[in-house]
Amino acid sequence: MNRRAADALVVSLASRQGMVVTLRQLTEAGLTRHEIRSRAGGLMTLVSPGVYVVGDLTPSACLHAALITLPAAAVSHRSAGVRHRLRVLAPANHHELLTPHRRRSHRRMPGVRVRSTTWLPPEDVVVVEGVRATTVARTLCDLAAVVARSRLRHVVELAITEERVTVGELQACVAAWRRRGRRGSGVIRALDHELLDAEPLPASELERRAIRLLREAGIGGWEAQYRPPWYDGVRGVVDLGWPAERVVVELDGRRWHASTQAQGDDRRRDRLATTHGWITLRFSWAEVVHRPAAFVAEVGDVLSARAGGRGGG
Repeated sequence: MNRRAADALVVSLASRQGMVVTLRQLTEAGLTRHEIRSRAGGLMTLVSPGVYVVGDLTPSACLHAALITLPAAAVSHRSAGVRHRLRVLAPANHHELLTPHRRRSHRRMPGVRVRSTTWLPPEDVVVVEGVRATTVARTLCDLAAVVARSRLRHVVELAITEERVTVGELQACVAAWRRRGRRGSGVIRALDHELLDAEPLPASELERRAIRLLREAGIGGWEAQYRPPWYDGVRGVVDLGWPAERVVVELDGRRWHASTQAQGDDRRRDRLATTHGWITLRFSWAEVVHRPAAFVAEVGDVLSARAGGRGGG
């Protein structure tokens, strides 16, 4: 086979699978061992035994090469979080993969970081954008080992609120994770209790706590159970209102599943507030109970900004 035809054949084969081709595919297509070796280091780069990247070592090509080398592996951790559109940042220079092997049976490959695990059941793997990846629930559990606890809490809350995972799916994965005592299980156990298992406060007690925190911080001017301008005589009373600054604070003491089901009503109320020139701040019971300083700071900052804007106008 002449050189130009051989090069064209290599590129054609690789273009079908992310610019990656295997030794077996090349030999089955008719290339000799000499023709293959002569292209290694030039047109092709050997990245693992019998697996070549054709052209540049792009992140996508490196990922496809790793998944061909390790067919049981799945994109995991932060890389899986990005694919599932969770609020995490992708690693700067590599993809993260998880492979179900008891021993380290892979050599270092460019553009990927491969972690071995003894526990990667089929139900923890899905196909996302044509690539095997850990499920949202498993990804959230894996993230406990690589991101800060405060960040993980935020990511979990948003994943549930945005309906990327159900409470039942996450609890099932958390239970299996904890039984195995894996890295990050302490963080997962704490979040499981705070976000999924713990009983939320009754609305009246949650409101009392919020008011006490505001008073201790010297924040006044609010009216509890305030009837805003859009109150229709039946619905629309808000938990706390600052008429002068046109700010509303709503406190959500519902469980996650109830909160998710009621999101439509909440959004309509928020749109009404916006139409009238008000701003709505929503806080969960977990935020008021477990992050009181952040709750007070956010309310104070918004009130100050609104008061400044009013004075400037």
